[in-house]
Amino acid sequence: MRQTAFAIAAGAFLAVAFAAPAAHAQLSESGGPVSYSADNLEYFDGERRLLLTGDVDIVQNDARLRADQITLYFSNSTAAANQQGGLGSGDIERMIATGEVYYVRPAQSARGNRAVYEVSQDSVTFTGNVVVASDENVIRGETLVLNIGNRRTVIRPTPGQRVRGVFVPSEGQNSGQSPQ
Repeated sequence: MRQTAFAIAAGAFLAVAFAAPAAHAQLSESGGPVSYSADNLEYFDGERRLLLTGDVDIVQNDARLRADQITLYFSNSTAAANQQGGLGSGDIERMIATGEVYYVRPAQSARGNRAVYEVSQDSVTFTGNVVVASDENVIRGETLVLNIGNRRTVIRPTPGQRVRGVFVPSEGQNSGQSPQ
């Protein structure tokens, strides 16, 4: 029961983390400008792909995404409609972060070895040593799949193991006592 409650809390956290109208990827619930830094940047115009490598850090308001490498794939539709082109124009349709991926907000975080955000599927998938934390609550598994629109979260363990977690009830809740 407690792990289920935390899974719901983890899903709500990630839903807010990646909440965005269709075709508009965001890291922060409130949107806004996105700043980034990396050791290297390569843009492949024909593929509409931006590759950031080496201690990549992307920040939008109170949200931060860090990874060894982040690849952004842009759609052609927005750039064509606006008759714009070039580096990073158009809406993001997919984002792939690899190598020690950390997503952090003020009181919540998620980490894994890889994260894929698919705007068209409205989903985020973390894989490899996944840890989701909010305050003192922690849940661990091998794969976390969040379907943002329907707020469904699935956490799967490494084969042969179990999903593990710790859920700390809010203060003021009676521990182990039934309501009267």
